[in-house]
Amino acid sequence: MTEAQTRWTSFGYIQVPGLANRLISRYLRTQRKNMRRFFQERGMYVLADRMNQIRKSRQGMLAKNQMFQQVLNEYSKLVTSSVPGSVLPATGESSPSIAIAGET
Repeated sequence: MTEAQTRWTSFGYIQVPGLANRLISRYLRTQRKNMRRFFQERGMYVLADRMNQIRKSRQGMLAKNQMFQQVLNEYSKLVTSSVPGSVLPATGESSPSIAIAGET
């Protein structure tokens, strides 16, 4: 099972690169649609609007995927920037939102 499987090898089938690109673009289009719904459900309307703009743009698959990656990078920055226990910049103390067991 370590070697790559090719479908219908007995028929002499070789996958056409254009077909592979179509399958990849269809998969990524579905993921963009899922992420648009994901952002709307969580109230991140700015990112949801960006996803709508990507969907409506008249650019190719590669350009849309690049824009999609930028939106995902922004989302990851939003999520990781609000890590509890981070050092507060003004006071230099750790945030009081975390309680360590055994500490008073």
